[in-house]
Amino acid sequence: MLYSAGFEFEYALVTESPDVGAGTFRDTGIFHDFGDLDFDTLQRALADGSGTTDEELVRGDLGIKSGYWYLEGDERFSTDGTFTTMLVKGVEIRTPICSSTTEAADRLTDLQDDLSKRLAPLGLSLGIVGFNPVREAYVLDPPLNEWEQKMRAEHREYDHAEVSNLSYGPDINLSFPGLTAEQVVEVTRRLTYYSPFMVPFSFSSPFHAGRAWRGPSKRTYERTWRRVAARCFVEPTAGAELTMVHPPRIPREEGRIEFKAFDAFLSRDLLLAGAALTLGVCLADDLPGLADRPSRDLHQRSATDAFSDPEIAAGAGDVLAAAHRALAGMPEAGHLDCLDRLLSAGRTPADSLLDAYSRTGLMYLPEGLR
Repeated sequence: MLYSAGFEFEYALVTESPDVGAGTFRDTGIFHDFGDLDFDTLQRALADGSGTTDEELVRGDLGIKSGYWYLEGDERFSTDGTFTTMLVKGVEIRTPICSSTTEAADRLTDLQDDLSKRLAPLGLSLGIVGFNPVREAYVLDPPLNEWEQKMRAEHREYDHAEVSNLSYGPDINLSFPGLTAEQVVEVTRRLTYYSPFMVPFSFSSPFHAGRAWRGPSKRTYERTWRRVAARCFVEPTAGAELTMVHPPRIPREEGRIEFKAFDAFLSRDLLLAGAALTLGVCLADDLPGLADRPSRDLHQRSATDAFSDPEIAAGAGDVLAAAHRALAGMPEAGHLDCLDRLLSAGRTPADSLLDAYSRTGLMYLPEGLR
């Protein structure tokens, strides 16, 4: 089966602690966010990076998203609509379009290494986490002015900034030549239906406000039912009434399917496994479920109980088995093996983070994909 793939991956920014080692932190002293990250300084440091001439990239109208990496956060504007600053939550890498998920993962790790070199003079490193582990809440300060309120009402990508500016995660981008617009929408609805059973394999946000939260994914509990789990880019006639359907912004985007519900994967192997699961669900013609909106109940149960919830565990088993069948004979099938082990053990990646926290009292952020 021919397909194209690409990843977008959001990273937190951290500084290393000389006392407890890279990637560990106790408080906001070494986890950085909109409270202390300076947009202008970071923008200068990351300017003219890789990919600025890639014509297959969607570019924002503010000049921030101009290459393979860019700052992520909440954009603020003056009363006349002039961009003033960004409240930075971290940085995102996006890969070029690749012929397989493995190639996309290779490009991601190469770009990660390049970006790390850019950040090093600032004393910053890349950290992986699904949800801001130290911030109690994101409060807009100053409050939105009238122009901003009107603009956000018209552009749904700004919805729920109080959650999106605290959360981190990957987007798995896939496209399949030959699918009609209607088929692309159907696949997107299938991903939306099965999302609560797919996401536990990625859970990596068991901390909130500086302590362990009550489940393995604060991100999923707060975010996924508020925002789309998956979206696609086709002409609106294929599903104009659905919030998951967007018109292509450039010709190369036609037919792109984007799964957005995973937590931040803690390793390259887990990223490849999650991408294989997504690919398998897209190709599985024996998964009948379709949904127009992600289920709040199922996602929140998944976020708090994961595989200890019988319905979530059964659904995860169903989608994993369907993915194995759909990918039979393809090299991506082997990437699913680590998910088999997680489900068999009833564990999510967040359990390893919680184990370390129980031993040391420290919350741990892997420093980039390895």
